[in-house]
Amino acid sequence: MSTHPEKLRCMALSGTISIPPRFPDIATISFEKGDAPSDPVLIVATQKLSPKLTLRRSFRAEDVCSVFVPASETQVDYEKGAWLNDVELADKVQSMTNKGAIRGILYVREHAQSLLEMDAGMTAAESAEFYPPLPEDRSVNHYNMEPIAIPCQ
Repeated sequence: MSTHPEKLRCMALSGTISIPPRFPDIATISFEKGDAPSDPVLIVATQKLSPKLTLRRSFRAEDVCSVFVPASETQVDYEKGAWLNDVELADKVQSMTNKGAIRGILYVREHAQSLLEMDAGMTAAESAEFYPPLPEDRSVNHYNMEPIAIPCQ
């Protein structure tokens, strides 16, 4: 039985999520490491969605399964570009840590921890109304299965 590279790629991409999440969007991908030897290498995907909104998502390098670098940034086609997996990805991470960036799509393990940072230009009123998930918000601890008290009438 021969295994084609496309079949191996399909298998490798199972259980991953693409960043940016909407095709054919691409991100600027950089590889960053802190000064301490114990600091992990982070792969960072930065998307400038508009002149007033930028998203930056950071992942540990070991949680990134693949990177697709399209041949054309304006006509993204999975058949035209480079797939960085395993050794190629490890080499790219090592050679580009704290140097430059590439443009492409990350494929990250669905359960990977991430850091989301957002720069958004807003009015003061919009800023006052915006809030991230708060500690008492059910979406923060959606595994809490304790019943919610509903007063009887």
